[in-house]
Amino acid sequence: MNIQDSSSPVCDTLLRLSLTEGFTVAGLRRLQKFVSSGKSFTGVTSGGRDSLYLRAYASLSSEEAKHGADAVREACARSGVAILSFMSDEYPKALKAIPDAPLVLYRAGVPWREGTSVAVVGSRAPTDPGARFARLLAADLAAAGCVVVSGMARGIDAAAHWGALSAGGKTVAVMGCGLDMVYPPEHAKLKKEIAGKGTLFSEYPPGSQPMAHRFPARNRIVSGICRAVIVAEAPERSGALITARLALEQGREVMAVPGNPWFTHTAGSNRLLRDGASLACSAADVLGALGVCLPASHGKLASRILDFLDKERHAEEIASALSVKMPELLAALMELELTDLVVKRTGSYYKRKS
Repeated sequence: MNIQDSSSPVCDTLLRLSLTEGFTVAGLRRLQKFVSSGKSFTGVTSGGRDSLYLRAYASLSSEEAKHGADAVREACARSGVAILSFMSDEYPKALKAIPDAPLVLYRAGVPWREGTSVAVVGSRAPTDPGARFARLLAADLAAAGCVVVSGMARGIDAAAHWGALSAGGKTVAVMGCGLDMVYPPEHAKLKKEIAGKGTLFSEYPPGSQPMAHRFPARNRIVSGICRAVIVAEAPERSGALITARLALEQGREVMAVPGNPWFTHTAGSNRLLRDGASLACSAADVLGALGVCLPASHGKLASRILDFLDKERHAEEIASALSVKMPELLAALMELELTDLVVKRTGSYYKRKS
């Protein structure tokens, strides 16, 4: 299938069905079984799940649904948004494996590339240390070649995206509204940066408003395209815990950053650790849990770093002294950390091991 041809018969069918909000791949499979059984829709009730099926089925022949799909294609063309049907080669393979995958994904920015994707999520109102750690963790993961995924919300999400961008890495934002929207409004610059260097996904067509029920729904996509979900800081009632639960259901690795037991800000993430989540105190912990090994590609730089680390030094001091760009330095430091030659301290300080 031509991934750009959103008017092809299969893509048109999936696009029409997807405009019945809440109708996913799981619904399509149940609908196919119902139709193939030869049963009639006569007598099917118009309430609850039946209503969803009735509306989706009706959209296949409805003139109104045809006009709706045409309008979406036109809006996407104006906004530079690609329509990726479930059958598209560019649709994330990991997401296809979850039961309730979106029938259609809308994409802006750089085309998706399969690789090691890790979600960093957490509170919308984090502590300053929590936000700083999330940013540094995301930067280290991006420097190690991981794609950092989050929801572009306030707090931990934004810190994770900015961290990945600061390291010159890739980041993906999954939005709970149309890709032509900016939400929250203060993230206009962040959205622009991600669109230029990373990827924006949404299951909602252009024009879809950021309504409350859409954010928990989008969390299954955040976890669905990733190998692991890291909860950086979360209170007991947090959307990040929904993402963690969905990740477990999808068979993804769930990790959490430990927090002060006296702080309510970290009660949710600490509970995840009590319930069996893996500890995430560094990017090395995450890569180790995923079994990801970095290629030894910074031999000369690694030697210079080890020579310079006669005492504990900050990453910026190392970069300045060795005239190395930060993304390259972070990647080299990550290799040294994984090979147990360097230890990372709080606040991006590094020390050579004896």
